[in-house]
Amino acid sequence: MKPKTKNKYICSNCKEIYSRWTGRCIKCGSWNTIEEMEGEEILKLNLLQNKNPSILKKLSQIDTKENIRISSGIADLDLVLGGGFVPGSFILIGGEPGVGKSTLMLSLSENFSRNNKKVLYFSGEESPEQIKLRANRMNIQGENILISRETELNQIIYNIITEKPDLIIIDSVQTIQLEDANIPGTVSQLKYTAFKLMEIAKKTNIPIILIGHITKEGSISGPKLLEHMVDTVLYFESDRLNHYRILRAIKNRFGNIGEVAIFEMIPEGLKIIQTIPQEMHRINSPGCVYSVILEGSRAIAVEVQALVSKTNYQTKRMAEGLDIRRVILLTAVLEKFLKLNLSEQDIFTNLAGGLIAHEPALDLAICASILSSYLEKPIKKNFAFIGEVGLTGEIRPTPRINARIKELANLGFEKIYIPTSQKKEIDSFNIDIKEIGHIKELVEVFKDA
Repeated sequence: MKPKTKNKYICSNCKEIYSRWTGRCIKCGSWNTIEEMEGEEILKLNLLQNKNPSILKKLSQIDTKENIRISSGIADLDLVLGGGFVPGSFILIGGEPGVGKSTLMLSLSENFSRNNKKVLYFSGEESPEQIKLRANRMNIQGENILISRETELNQIIYNIITEKPDLIIIDSVQTIQLEDANIPGTVSQLKYTAFKLMEIAKKTNIPIILIGHITKEGSISGPKLLEHMVDTVLYFESDRLNHYRILRAIKNRFGNIGEVAIFEMIPEGLKIIQTIPQEMHRINSPGCVYSVILEGSRAIAVEVQALVSKTNYQTKRMAEGLDIRRVILLTAVLEKFLKLNLSEQDIFTNLAGGLIAHEPALDLAICASILSSYLEKPIKKNFAFIGEVGLTGEIRPTPRINARIKELANLGFEKIYIPTSQKKEIDSFNIDIKEIGHIKELVEVFKDA
């Protein structure tokens, strides 16, 4: 059934629309000029009277402006963002308390300020005096950084419109409240706040960064509450007690996801590091084996540790930074093909440095570390292992093998064990490359170690 359209009335003199007939037009004062109109005519008239009608463009005529990017002044952050800030981008940064979100924002603000760009920093969790103390510790002056304790949304929007900054930082979105609301942080307020700030970012072409809290479930402000509304979602990963911080993009409308920025927490703030210097901590000890993982477009050398200890009680399998299910699977493969009695052994594995990686490329290194600890024989600290281990014991290929070998070679490793199937893919390196085709061949490594 076709829905019934409610008719309206219009003044033929001034085109004012009324919901019911009246003898005199209130707007222009004319008598007997009110006429009845059909619903379709009313719709057409409304469209014609619209002062800002939407403009239809051909896809081929739309200018993407790909080259217009605003550099953050932090090379690795630009990499994660896809080349820098896109004007009008709406970015959400989340992480555990104390991981370094506010410290990164202050460093970012300093870079903008140094280039004579104005930054509005709204902090609902810290006072301006607290931010100044952190800035003093980081040796930041910030002549163009404007700090505000304002948490009322309309006032924040007013300040944005009047100041016309180059970057806006909201720390944090949970502290923003509406004028007629008592308690900030409710679901409705968070959604409304994010929507209004997104509109401001798109209309003014000013990048806006929201800092969001991590909930008990590990999501920012609740499961997918704000993540679908923003252009980019960045996560800070690491333990607060660890020196290293990894900033990872899990959503990015303007670039690739998976890229990471690696920082080291020092008293002066966050320091960019190109790679985690594992070569400074290498030791010849049973159970310590080295490998390499991929984080976005970069390779990172890592240390895999294992402790195998005989027990008279129920055996334990534990993994820190590694996939425990993968460790259990690899333990079964070692038992099957190397005839090891691991059913009476506790096995503890760890990825040193507080990192987290579930790459299959670490399989061979995990197996080597478990075997090294079980035999109580160390593997030389300049040896490294790359390869995935299948259930049949074969060593399977891993992606971007040359990038991994290059990183290990740059760090001074002298011998690298790789899958036999990737021998033809290897570029020319000034390093000893050894092939392993099956897990049974792993015992041969200890003759060289």
